[in-house]
Amino acid sequence: MRKARVVLLAALAACLLLAPASSFGAGFALFEHGARAVALGGAFGATADDPTALYFNPAGIAFQKAGYAMGVYFITETSTFDGANPYPGEGYSVDMTSQIFYPVHAYYTSEITSDLHWGIGIFNPFGLGTWWPSDYAGKYLTKRVDLKVFDFNPNLSYKLSDAFAVAVGVDYFYSNLSLTRSIGVINPYTQQVAEVGQVHLYTPYEGGWGWNAAFLGKLGSGVSLGGSYRSHVKINYEGKASFTQFETGYADFDAIVASQIPFGQEPTGTTTVDYPWEGRLALAWHGEKWGVEADWVKMGWSSFKELPITLPDYPDLSSVRYEGYQDCSTYRLGVEYKHSPDIWWQFGALYDETPVPVESVTPLLPDAERKGISIGATVALSAKTQLQIGYLYLKFSDRSTEGVNPDGYEGTYKTTANLIGFTLVHRF
Repeated sequence: MRKARVVLLAALAACLLLAPASSFGAGFALFEHGARAVALGGAFGATADDPTALYFNPAGIAFQKAGYAMGVYFITETSTFDGANPYPGEGYSVDMTSQIFYPVHAYYTSEITSDLHWGIGIFNPFGLGTWWPSDYAGKYLTKRVDLKVFDFNPNLSYKLSDAFAVAVGVDYFYSNLSLTRSIGVINPYTQQVAEVGQVHLYTPYEGGWGWNAAFLGKLGSGVSLGGSYRSHVKINYEGKASFTQFETGYADFDAIVASQIPFGQEPTGTTTVDYPWEGRLALAWHGEKWGVEADWVKMGWSSFKELPITLPDYPDLSSVRYEGYQDCSTYRLGVEYKHSPDIWWQFGALYDETPVPVESVTPLLPDAERKGISIGATVALSAKTQLQIGYLYLKFSDRSTEGVNPDGYEGTYKTTANLIGFTLVHRF
């Protein structure tokens, strides 16, 4: 039974609080913060002519009348895992449980002087989650992960001339996360992994501070150039873990497991997540009827190299897990056609790299490079009010673990996502 205790400690140290941070990546870095912008493939940093500019390029509010925008996106994602040898084996297949996510966005802009404008935005820069069946082969890695991040983002924008403006702002992230997974230990009587319990990890909302800056220049002949930067934001999470024991039918084995795992208790665990910086460079041209924009977005995921976990009451279970994320880029292209003063059409495309190296691909984040196409419409409801509608389809490249998964859970993930959103824009 000494062997069972050693295996138990190793299993807990490898899994208890590691999974939530493993779920962060390009797949959970959201840009659905305005329906018209998303319909343009997310290429909006040099256009930035409605209140959603507070996310895409806050310098744009210096050229706008006061107003507000609010909306929501509905996101569905399907993911299938096809197993490979040795575990869970060829022929094994499982589908992620269907969910609908609804990141929100709201913005308000106003004037202080004719040249100095201010605004505040609230949106979800990171989020979503994964939910797998409770009895699937990867249940010891994860069953369910849920992450919510809100960004409260006030900005000042100053128009240096009729053709150039700059902006600066503060980002306050407010976030919580939770994870549910099974606990597996080798049963010395069967020499097989036994499901001895389940752990649910959760944190209250925690906060972290960052900053942003931007510029927007109108170069003439309908051409504009924009750039923005959002700093990294570090959040220190302190959560609780609740444990439930499952009987295995071996009383002495169950007793040893119970002596090592704090069933019925809620021990504290801490970790730190450093959300990446984001840089954007955008170029646009707008004529009387047509407009086109291209954006390049870079995210600094390389700061997320490892994840330290501290369990103060159970130091044997503290650990550091290597993640090895890499900086990645997204390329976005949007085309707009103004059919009439009351109806504008948007079309877009994007190519998004993934920051997740192959050895970090797990059911927590089956992330991969993805391509997307989008379409949308902006409809005038009145002289001052518009309704924006945008749809985006994302196809992820099939992502194999290539036989190097550190948890030995080998196979290929196949993922697609559908996103539809609505934004109401009103100008005073």
